Amino acid sequence: MIKLHGFSASNYYNVPKLAMLEKGIAFEEVLSYTGVGPTYKPEYLDKSPLGKVPALETPDGFISESRAILEYIERAYPEPSLLPASPFDIAKVQELSQFIELYFELVARRLIRNLLAGTQPDPAVLKEVGSSLNKAVAALPRLSSFEQFAYGDQFTLADIAAILNLPIVRNVGKAFLGKDPLSEVPGLDVYCQRMEERPHVKKIRSDAAESRPHFMAHLKALYGI
Repeated sequence: MIKLHGFSASNYYNVPKLAMLEKGIAFEEVLSYTGVGPTYKPEYLDKSPLGKVPALETPDGFISESRAILEYIERAYPEPSLLPASPFDIAKVQELSQFIELYFELVARRLIRNLLAGTQPDPAVLKEVGSSLNKAVAALPRLSSFEQFAYGDQFTLADIAAILNLPIVRNVGKAFLGKDPLSEVPGLDVYCQRMEERPHVKKIRSDAAESRPHFMAHLKALYGI
């Protein structure tokens, strides 16, 4: 049985976790917090070179980075597929997924430490984050109307990217920008509500809520956050 190393409060960890749940793949979860390295569980560096989560343990060895893990999962367990049939549609799913990761999640992540610690961000950083998110919000409708799924007529990796990364943007927006910027995207709020009703998404949310207090205790012990 393959093993997924990480923790359920991490959206990066939950990307392959949700993919495997949707595919019906049997896997074991192994608790490993971020921050591992020379002073904390140095042996984890053999699984993930920078000590990040997730890491997937396979019969052939370890794979780190969510995108690479998804590629392995899709090729090793092709049915049911989380990608469309045509090369063009596959590229469009990857395009949308990467757009969400790069221009929403990574941008909002600059304020995650402030969100966790309950501190105010640097005004210059806050201005940059707000400006970048506004540009991404204006562009997103050109990639998806969110009428049924994020792309096309089936649940794909683009849905996983949206489900697991966009809530971070909402939380950062409400905390520091005075609004939820994603509510300006046509169809997105209703789409997100629909996705939250999926059984495996409910499990992801439940596991994340259960994991969060333990993760916060870990951060406090290790970093004083």
